[in-house]
Amino acid sequence: TMPHILQRQADGDFLVKAGTYTDRIIGDEVTNPVPTFVGQKINKILFFRNRLCFLSGENVITSRPGELAIPAFWSWTALAVSAIDPIDIACSSTYPSELFDGVELNVGLVVFSTNQQFVLVSDAEIMNPDTAKLKKLSIFNYNEKIPPISLGTTVGFVDSSGKYSRFNELVNITREGEPDAAETSKIVPTLLPKDIDMLTHSRENGMVLFGKTGEDVITGWRVFQLADQRGLTSWFKWKLNNPLRYHFIVNDTYYYLDSDNFLQTIQLVQADSDLSIDQDNVNYQIHLDNWTTVGSGSYSSTTNLTTFTNQSDWIDDVTTPNGTLVVVDTDSNTAREGRYAECTVINSDDFTVPGDWSGVTVNIGYLYDYQIDFPRIYVTKQSGSAQQQRIDSDTNSALTVHRLKLNFGKVGLYETTLSRVGKTDYTEVYESTILDEYDASDAPYLDEHIQSVPVYENNRNVDITLKSTHPSPATLRSMSWEGDYSPKYYRRV
Repeated sequence: TMPHILQRQADGDFLVKAGTYTDRIIGDEVTNPVPTFVGQKINKILFFRNRLCFLSGENVITSRPGELAIPAFWSWTALAVSAIDPIDIACSSTYPSELFDGVELNVGLVVFSTNQQFVLVSDAEIMNPDTAKLKKLSIFNYNEKIPPISLGTTVGFVDSSGKYSRFNELVNITREGEPDAAETSKIVPTLLPKDIDMLTHSRENGMVLFGKTGEDVITGWRVFQLADQRGLTSWFKWKLNNPLRYHFIVNDTYYYLDSDNFLQTIQLVQADSDLSIDQDNVNYQIHLDNWTTVGSGSYSSTTNLTTFTNQSDWIDDVTTPNGTLVVVDTDSNTAREGRYAECTVINSDDFTVPGDWSGVTVNIGYLYDYQIDFPRIYVTKQSGSAQQQRIDSDTNSALTVHRLKLNFGKVGLYETTLSRVGKTDYTEVYESTILDEYDASDAPYLDEHIQSVPVYENNRNVDITLKSTHPSPATLRSMSWEGDYSPKYYRRV
């Protein structure tokens, strides 16, 4: 069916109405036939080269250029082809190729069917029905429920044809020849569920987030781009308090709607409104979920507890919290900056905190876990040319890891856990600044720190985890290690 229009008015209101379209004024069904979407389902609406573009069946249908408010899908004349005539072109393939979505690039419009990709281009300066071509671009499976995305220089899309979903990229898309393809999720082949149905991305932050309706885990991929080279790519997970219903990213902010019908936000970069502490001209971000400010606490010297009352307006608005409720003092004018304590909720309105927190305004929120599971450690070396470098891991060697060196940026309290074969787990808690090395009025944080973690285990017998469940930052920049290595004198063929 034909689409409706959601139009923003001059006063900021929005108007929803049925679309109106220009009538045919010349010709007949032979000389000026109806567009091929008539009587068919329209799968997608796009904008391409100042034209309104419909994808319907195997056809790409565009309106006349510049006529977006009242689109025109008829030719001006039945006697000749005009540069402003609409375009109605079908893809040619031996496979069923119903088109579901597309991405506009500088070379043309890349459109996707479930098993092939095509590109709408023109070899002439002006695109019209005579110069337009819909060429086969590549042959990859595509999940039609998840729209493809432009990552700046590449096009990413999801393939859900196997047991698990795959995230692929098309690189070096040109008018002539097939593009290069990369399976970005190949290093984590079982991470993306088959039935994911939501995707959002931020090109500015090099981040793509995958979600599934009814699940509380968000899977993310992030890339650090250096000119035309990728310096680092990584996969990660976020766990929400409740199952996801919808999500999107706008202006460095991730918005998500959960099953409690709360629209919540996560800042992808630090914002001015984020909770933080300034110390020695260094800003330390404080990590609390659903935080707010409270004051007017009442201290009892008998119980050594401070009670905060009538906080129902905030507590009732928190969506099913799973973390520990804590308070943090971020006031630089007090001698307790950076101090925090766990709360005990008395009822839906009141909570208590150990110690004297009266007379100051403090921040309250929920702790959440930050965790990194390090991969298996091997001796590696680089090989190949400067343009096609690869890293080879020596998996047959004998390696005893003596210690790790964790290179932190801004950091406070964190812990490491060694899971060893045949031994109990070993957990060590580290405080970046110990009690006799900082002023009483300062927060116990550092702007950078290198921590040595003793291991002394065979690399195959130990799994190493870094974790922080604390308001202070824990910014890991890199990890290095020391150990004994023996290649065992293997002859390789």
